[in-house]
Amino acid sequence: MKMFKRFAAALLAGVMVLAMLTACGGGAGGSAMPTDDVEKAEVLYTDVFNAVLNSHYTNDADLKAKAKQILDASLNEDGTLKDGKEMTVTLPSDKPSVETGITIIAQPGSKNTPYGQTSEQLTTAYNNRDEALDAVRNTVGTSADIFAAVTNLAVGAVKKGDKTYVALAMTLDLTKVEE
Repeated sequence: MKMFKRFAAALLAGVMVLAMLTACGGGAGGSAMPTDDVEKAEVLYTDVFNAVLNSHYTNDADLKAKAKQILDASLNEDGTLKDGKEMTVTLPSDKPSVETGITIIAQPGSKNTPYGQTSEQLTTAYNNRDEALDAVRNTVGTSADIFAAVTNLAVGAVKKGDKTYVALAMTLDLTKVEE
């Protein structure tokens, strides 16, 4: 759990860069824009995490479903965190060296407030994703010892009220990390 939280913090720094760029106007990305906000958020955040990890993970269907399940179980309809729920959940594993965790993306500056984006904010971020991905790569950099531990990654999103909320799910092989 400690390793997952440390790792998730490094990745979430990349999301903060993305959040800063959601207010920028500008160019469209290279591919066709997804039509619904949930899909848009999943594509956008998968791209961000791949940029941070310098990888090409696809959005694993099983992990994505688990991320969505955690979001639905943890968030009220207004997007606030339900009483007794945590922003990061570690899933049980049958292997002691493997850890799967799901982290709800937090509001920048508040580690216990889920970050919801309106349709307009997601569209702006999606349209500016190339600039955001470059900024993420330049700001976060890489830490090969930690990032080598990632064996699977997914992003799940759900719509609550007029905002879309995102959770990152990743599986780490702790034998690949030096403490």
